[in-house]
Amino acid sequence: MDSFWVIVLFILFAVLSDRTGKKKPVPKRRVPDWGRRPLPDITGPESEPEQIKLEIPELRGAPPLPEINTSVQVQAEDEIAAQQARYQEMLRQKRKREQQAARETEAKAAAQRHVESTPSLNDMQQAVVWAEILGKPRALQRRR
Repeated sequence: MDSFWVIVLFILFAVLSDRTGKKKPVPKRRVPDWGRRPLPDITGPESEPEQIKLEIPELRGAPPLPEINTSVQVQAEDEIAAQQARYQEMLRQKRKREQQAARETEAKAAAQRHVESTPSLNDMQQAVVWAEILGKPRALQRRR
């Protein structure tokens, strides 16, 4: 029975609180008053707005400002980069010429060694004589 009275009280409260049956009023939107205000005159040189200079105080503990390069600085940096690229290319060509010269020198030396290492008739005769004098190594002789 207690729950019945709670429900009845709730229904009465709901009906009485909404007696008018209207929603809350929505506030009107503000409309700009463009028609009532005069427009600024932009035809003459006097109508330029005055530039107000604001001084921004220095912030303590703030990170440093980034460096901003002007077009002159950018052009100077580009010229330096171009000079460095030309210098690097010149060094590459010089190294390439030196390597090629070293390869040619090595090829000539190898050709001379090949000519020098070819045994002559006199060298072959000396080898036969020494082989007869020295004989076979003891490790190769048969044991009897």
